[in-house]
This record gives sequence, structure tokens and C-alpha cells, in this order.
Amino acid sequence: MTNTDADDYIGSARTMSSSAAAGTAAPSIRLLKRQLRRQMSSTLASVAPASLAAQSAQVAARILASPTYTRAQRVCVYVNTDTSEVRTDDICRSVLLQQKELYVPRFATEAGVKGAFENDMKMLRIRDWADFEIMVRNRWGIREPEIDGRQDALDESTGGQGLDLILAPGVAFDVQGGRLGHGKGYYDRYLARADAFARETGAQLPTSVALSLEEQILPPDQRVPADEDDRTLDAIVHPGGVFHTTRRWQEG
Repeated sequence: MTNTDADDYIGSARTMSSSAAAGTAAPSIRLLKRQLRRQMSSTLASVAPASLAAQSAQVAARILASPTYTRAQRVCVYVNTDTSEVRTDDICRSVLLQQKELYVPRFATEAGVKGAFENDMKMLRIRDWADFEIMVRNRWGIREPEIDGRQDALDESTGGQGLDLILAPGVAFDVQGGRLGHGKGYYDRYLARADAFARETGAQLPTSVALSLEEQILPPDQRVPADEDDRTLDAIVHPGGVFHTTRRWQEG
């Protein structure tokens, strides 16, 4: 984020804090989130393709060198869009080459799903690289697999056994593990369901990690605006290092 964007954000945060004290906290948080998304969109639009590729390679190297990744057998990886976010194809390829189970998101985009929330995102298994390459883009331009006949990570009737590691995207992050998503809450709800599945089946809770470009990280004295439904992740991995919030993520 540029200095100007940061100053605008801080000023907005101070202004909105007064409104929160007056009993309008929820609308204030929503407004702060919208403002930060707009500011970050402007910042990320200026990231050069060469920088995006280099940063993605550095993040992938950190992920693949981690003992947490090495131990994980069932790995969920978001599939990047064409916007400025960490590219994940190389991570997905490595998961498959190492004969781990790879799961990627399948979103529910039907009308009315916003009121259902129960199964609005599934993590479905990709069997091999050819299977990965035939994914098709949904209405948001995100590549995803067909749903029929696939193993669902949180559905035991399909052979699902939960997840060990979840790699999530985001718009902005802070040093305390805060994550600002795209505003639909898919990952916040899914992470809660994944934890619940692990508890119900007696499995270890999955480790949740976000992948970030350097431009997506807020200054140390700033926090991502959050409400009670927003999840703090176990770690934020970026080209320059890792921000830990728990001991679940171990660096290589």
C-alpha cells in the first residue's frame, strides 16, 4: 500500500471509530473493509508481471520447504485468478508430484446461496495434473473442477477425511494474522466448518495459512478491519518471511 493510501486508511479508521462509539460499529467495519479493498485494488494494479512471478516463486518455496507442509497429506490450495495475487499452480503441481491429496475450491454461485451458507464452498480433490488442467472458469473467472463424482474433503460419504493444510487467498493482511477477503465470507465459513469436522472426527485441526504479496501487507501499526465472523489465520506467508499467530506453522 502506498503512503497516501495508508494515510487515507488511517484517517478513515479514526473517523469511523467515533461512529462505532455511537453504536454504529457494524456499518463502520463494512465501510472500512470496502475502503481498504478499493485502496488495495489500486495498489495491486501496479504490480509488474515480473514482480508477481518472482514473489509467487518465493512464497511457493517457503511453503514447500516447511515441515508443516511436508507432514501434511491432505492439502487445500486456492486456485489463483488473473488478478495480482500469489500464483499457486506450481504449489498444486508439487502437491500432486509428491503424491499428496490436492483439494481446490468449488464455489456455489447459484441464486439464493447467500442465504444458505451451509455448503457454499466445497474443497474437491484433483487426481492429477491433467485433471487440474481441464478445470473451467466460473462467473468470477476462477478455475474450478466439475463437482460430480469427486471426493469432498469434508464429506465422509465421498471418502473425505478432512484437511491438514489450507492455503487461502486474500486482499490484505496484517502482522497479527488478520485477513481481508473479497467480501463474500467463503473462507471464513469454510475454515469454521473444517475445524468442526476435525473435532467431530477426532482429527487434528487443519493449519490455515494465507499467501501474500508484499504489497498486500499493511504497515505494522495497522490492522485489517474485522468483526466477530472474521478468522485469524495461523500464519501469513509472504516473500520476505512469515507472520505467525500460532505454533501450527513451522518454517523450513
